Amino acid sequence: MLAMQYSVRLPEDFDVEQVYQHVSMRSRLFEGRPGLRHKFYLYDAEDHIYAPFYIWENSQVAQDFLFDNLFSGVIETFGRPRVRSWQIVDFDYGSSSEEPTFLRSAIDKVPSQLPLGKAMEKEKQEHQDTLGKPGLFAHMVLLDPDRWEIGRFGLWRSREEAVPTSADCIHGFDVLKVNQDLQGAA
Repeated sequence: MLAMQYSVRLPEDFDVEQVYQHVSMRSRLFEGRPGLRHKFYLYDAEDHIYAPFYIWENSQVAQDFLFDNLFSGVIETFGRPRVRSWQIVDFDYGSSSEEPTFLRSAIDKVPSQLPLGKAMEKEKQEHQDTLGKPGLFAHMVLLDPDRWEIGRFGLWRSREEAVPTSADCIHGFDVLKVNQDLQGAA
């Protein structure tokens, strides 16, 4: 599996209601999308950033998305964003079956003095420990081997339940509720 995210700083005149309208309109286009396991519509109100997060079955279906008309619509509306992608080292659902309302991402450099296998085992153990936390919908450990960064992304029932973490780069996003159920994407 492959995780992918792009971020768009929205124009000042693009208000919150327009964000919700955009999400409602765009979500329909992803219904039944082959190879898409999850899509979360993320928004940071403080910095006015729209940052959808995808989980794809493999890199080919992710690439297909980047080359098709659906992503061209993003480019036409917001310009061509930088797209981050990560290999998924571990992904599991937590104890909460309620829709998540908050995503916390924590990204760190992989320690160069620690063998990569040992670093990943440490991350997997921390991942397992996190799975037992109340309010957790899903948690994943991601690896960017280009930058040698490790990402820990948690989807939580609420911002208040998200477990505090430390990392070089921590970011929080509201997960926008989609107005209709999607097949193959959350």
